[in-house]
Amino acid sequence: MADDDPITEGTLDRHLHRPLAAWVLERVRPAPSVELLTLAGLVVGLTGAVAVLLAAPSGVDWIFPAWLLFAFTIASRCRRLVAGAAEAEAGTLEFAIGAAFWVALTLRAAPANAWACTLASVALVSALIQVGLHAELRRRFRDLTGGGGDAAPPSPRPSVAALSRGLGPAVFHDIAAALLGPEHTGPRPTAGAARSLLAPPLRMAAPLSHDTHLALLYVATAAAALRLDLSFWTAALAVALGLNVWALLVVSAWRRAEALVRRLPPA
Repeated sequence: MADDDPITEGTLDRHLHRPLAAWVLERVRPAPSVELLTLAGLVVGLTGAVAVLLAAPSGVDWIFPAWLLFAFTIASRCRRLVAGAAEAEAGTLEFAIGAAFWVALTLRAAPANAWACTLASVALVSALIQVGLHAELRRRFRDLTGGGGDAAPPSPRPSVAALSRGLGPAVFHDIAAALLGPEHTGPRPTAGAARSLLAPPLRMAAPLSHDTHLALLYVATAAAALRLDLSFWTAALAVALGLNVWALLVVSAWRRAEALVRRLPPA
């Protein structure tokens, strides 16, 4: 998917992560390979998750894993910029590092608290569904407005970078498709008319994208320097409750917009 379409990007990705990643790539010549960026992101992300487990209960130690997760987010965005259309969406690598941070934060915040562990599990599954929903909305938007699909061609050979693709939001694609209902399979309407109807709900869906979840994690990790339990519960409830309610509103708005698109005359 094109990176220059503001409607299809997450808010933080558009205003923070992608511009910063582009700035970094402009100053690194020659540009790193996708393989190198994948390995670097994996090392930085896992180091950050381990640092969460080793941070002092209260102190500036928490700033270190927070910065590592932020660095991982920028590195993963650099990787997607270098890969271009072959890897427009976040993939397995982003989900694996995000899950590692969730587990580490849960172990530090309340390892023996069944409610905390349950909430963390619900938040993790919710995040996967929300990102999958956002990816499905992007795909349908592209299809109905003539932008083409997001599917990347299969990797011609096994590689480290190939391991970072494939699972991601596609794991929960069927759930997202069930929430949104059947796709429009008839003649396509005029791209401009479809875009005007579908753009508002897709903009609403921006907070559901992967960049929001990674930002919640690195902000919560940094805030743990002040109070770990409060930062953990705030982030977990924001995903498990706040973003799930918002996702239902997005689904409702999209289904109404897609129903109107079906009534448009064919192009």
